[in-house]
Amino acid sequence: MNWILLLTDLIPVLIFVVLDSRGQVKHAVIAAVGAAAVEIAFSYLFLGGVDEFSLAYVALFLLFGGLSYRFNNSLFFKFKPVAISGVTAVIFLGGELAGKPILLLISDRYGDLLGGEAVARLSAAPARAVLARASLYMIFGLVLHAILVAWVALRLNTWWWFAARTGGGFLIVALILLIAR
Repeated sequence: MNWILLLTDLIPVLIFVVLDSRGQVKHAVIAAVGAAAVEIAFSYLFLGGVDEFSLAYVALFLLFGGLSYRFNNSLFFKFKPVAISGVTAVIFLGGELAGKPILLLISDRYGDLLGGEAVARLSAAPARAVLARASLYMIFGLVLHAILVAWVALRLNTWWWFAARTGGGFLIVALILLIAR
């Protein structure tokens, strides 16, 4: 896993959480959107381009950040991962209905970023079977993640939201991969 790319995803959200927890919603949104713009620039320089997923991510950042800024309410921003999980669940469902599991498509498209040995492992039939099952299970995991993040955003503080948004997502993906084996 490329930890630099993971950090560029987490940094805008962490900036938002720190500033929002201090009661500075508008500052939090501006700083997070600025950090997301830097993420896009970094992605362009590091990967040689910006894919559709990154552009959609930033578009949602702008949409939900703009709503939070306009209404001075961080709840809009906190619902961005709910929307992302919901839309991604629909994409995974569409892949399943079309007979093209999304994790297999991602593996085929981006597997070379992991290196030669990882590509060889991901190309093997057993790994492809796990990815196909995991794609199906991801639909349910993404819906569960959306519900968890929405509940935490409505009921608990910003740091708990960050834990549910980030740690909850990683935990759900890890459980799905274990179940899919």
